[in-house]
Amino acid sequence: MAQQPLPHDLGQRAYAAYGEVTGGLTHDGRTMPPWEQLGEDVQAAWTVAASTLYQAGRESASREGDR
Repeated sequence: MAQQPLPHDLGQRAYAAYGEVTGGLTHDGRTMPPWEQLGEDVQAAWTVAASTLYQAGRESASREGDR
């Protein structure tokens, strides 16, 4: 089975979801900056984390479909 491409905005979507849950605050209570103001390294970290979970979910769903 061919791998599907990952959505390009997974990191940004995960960052926004985190903000919704925390009321727009960082882990230490500061206001979260907009995605565009995050450094490339922080954006990359959010994207890798979200992509890893996305891929794990796809693999799990695939295994469930094989049963």
